[in-house]
Amino acid sequence: MADQNIEAEIRRILQEELSGNASSSDTGTTTSQPDGLGNGIFTNVNDAIAAAKQAQEILQDKPLAFRKKIVQAIKDGFGPYIEYMAKQTREETGMGTVEAKIAKLKNALYNTPGVEVLEPEVETGDGGMVMYEYTPFGVIGAVGPSTNPCETVLNNSIMMISAGNTVFFGAHPGAKNITRWAVEKLNEFVYKATGLKNVLVSLDTPSIESVQEMMKHPDIAMLAVTGGPAVVHQALTSGKKAVGAGAGNPPAMVDATADIDLAAHNLFTSAKFDNEILCTSEKEIIAESSIKDELLQKIVAKGACLLTDPKDIKHLADMTIQDNGAPDRKYVGKDATFILDAAGISYTGDPKLIMMDVDKDNPLVKTEMLMPILPIVGCPDFDSVLATAVEVEGGNHHTASIHSNNIEHINKAAHRMNTSIFVANGPTFAATGVGDNGYYSGAAALTIATPTGEGTTTTKTFTRRRRFNCPQGFSLRSWEV
Repeated sequence: MADQNIEAEIRRILQEELSGNASSSDTGTTTSQPDGLGNGIFTNVNDAIAAAKQAQEILQDKPLAFRKKIVQAIKDGFGPYIEYMAKQTREETGMGTVEAKIAKLKNALYNTPGVEVLEPEVETGDGGMVMYEYTPFGVIGAVGPSTNPCETVLNNSIMMISAGNTVFFGAHPGAKNITRWAVEKLNEFVYKATGLKNVLVSLDTPSIESVQEMMKHPDIAMLAVTGGPAVVHQALTSGKKAVGAGAGNPPAMVDATADIDLAAHNLFTSAKFDNEILCTSEKEIIAESSIKDELLQKIVAKGACLLTDPKDIKHLADMTIQDNGAPDRKYVGKDATFILDAAGISYTGDPKLIMMDVDKDNPLVKTEMLMPILPIVGCPDFDSVLATAVEVEGGNHHTASIHSNNIEHINKAAHRMNTSIFVANGPTFAATGVGDNGYYSGAAALTIATPTGEGTTTTKTFTRRRRFNCPQGFSLRSWEV
């Protein structure tokens, strides 16, 4: 009997630890969680997901105030490291600019929606009360890109944890060091603030194979993929709920009514931002012929290099686009001067963009280049501008923009493009939340789910919408006995 009592007592203590009701109930710690290599880093997928699952079982029972505490710890902890992350990302990946990465990191850290968007919906009437609430999925499998590694860690973690989930993060091998640093730091900050371990887990050696294994794991409840078409396709064919951010080739339309000075400023500022690696960045300009030359001249005056020799343009396309039609990674996100030097094309000054006046069938127009190359195409009228924009966007329905003072043109273009993001008279990086004037422009959006239809993701994206009915009440307007 004594042995039975001892066993029962041990079971009771373990149960209290796992449910967060022991003496550390305010923190939710548990001594039985797998630690791996520490601070959320593991050597294999199974151990990592097991640790994240244990953390989620604790997190899901905690009040919303606990999730808010986690988010605040992330914001407070990473704040002093923004410049460090920007520099380390640039150094490891060789892509983009430190200045742009600082802006993106601030946006991801301070402008990502959290618990505050999870307000319930309630309907009442003679048939009683119906309530909808947003609850967690469990462990989410997330995959990040090399173009925005830390930004995606911060943005995804804040949204997903605010929703009550924990996260397995599949790092891109091209940004594995800074991603691991970010994962470890996030867990360090959260543990110090709440005592909860492994809210975000990852592997010490990321690989495509480990991502594939993660996607098939039975304890992964949902997938969120920010990356290239191949990995998005894998997620969509996994059989799990998936949010996928697919390819894009955003056209920027400019009609004859546009403020050309403003359009030139927006196009130059946005297209050079982080060397064009944002999926929302303007990848080609489609302009009415009557204003095309003026617009081009004004952009060049701001710091773009204009290629006029057809041989240089063809050589550039041949060098930067591979035989399979994809941009060559050697040049993705690189400085304009780096690309020009590699191509042996002369230039003056320190150009931030490479431009050329070509027709719509040029491969530089129809390829999502992800590098500071911005071709311009002329069209005789607005209808042909819009038709060309639809064609070169390629049916991705990702992002498009227009510069116009004609409301009908703006409305028609927004309707016809049918993209997840549409920007009028502004830089397209505004669609990610980054503002040209230093202010945020809407909520941070780094995972733009076009193939799966969610568009710019928020905390709600990573929840299950649950319905609760109470037919016997509750309505203050009437009561029938």
